[in-house]
Amino acid sequence: MAIAVTKVISFHKNLNREDFDCGVQALNDYFGKQAGQDEARNVCRIYVLISEKNPNQVMGYYSLSMGSVALLSFPENLRKKLPKYPVPVALIRRLAVNQKDQGKGWGETLLIHALQKIAQVSKEVGVFAVILDAKDQAAKSFYQKYGFIPFVDQPLKLFLPIKTILELF
Repeated sequence: MAIAVTKVISFHKNLNREDFDCGVQALNDYFGKQAGQDEARNVCRIYVLISEKNPNQVMGYYSLSMGSVALLSFPENLRKKLPKYPVPVALIRRLAVNQKDQGKGWGETLLIHALQKIAQVSKEVGVFAVILDAKDQAAKSFYQKYGFIPFVDQPLKLFLPIKTILELF
């Protein structure tokens, strides 16, 4: 069996976005219609997983940006250790894998790549945690396998402290 040689690259306009279908219309629409504009406006950075055999065919993508979260969203044990103002965070806004490439570990590849990028940034900019919104219970379970913790007030919004990420890398 041949092993697929892949790499994660920065978004560019020559990617074939029309054929991308992860099974979630909102994620497909974002990647097909909005991703290039968000990238150009510096709203987020988008990274795509491609096969080196077919470098314009997107197997998956994720987007990153920065933000802040109200202290009350975190569990009580963390709130005691944090300042009383919104906490700086990195956001994984979207993460999706093309349906034909699902079930092969590419979601994990993209997630690890995102966490590595955020770990690098955290050495230059204050980041308390990584935040993401799971689309449904299945996505929530996927992220919880990697240590993500649900927010107190929003069960599909999860976080992973940067301290945990830095210990991994």
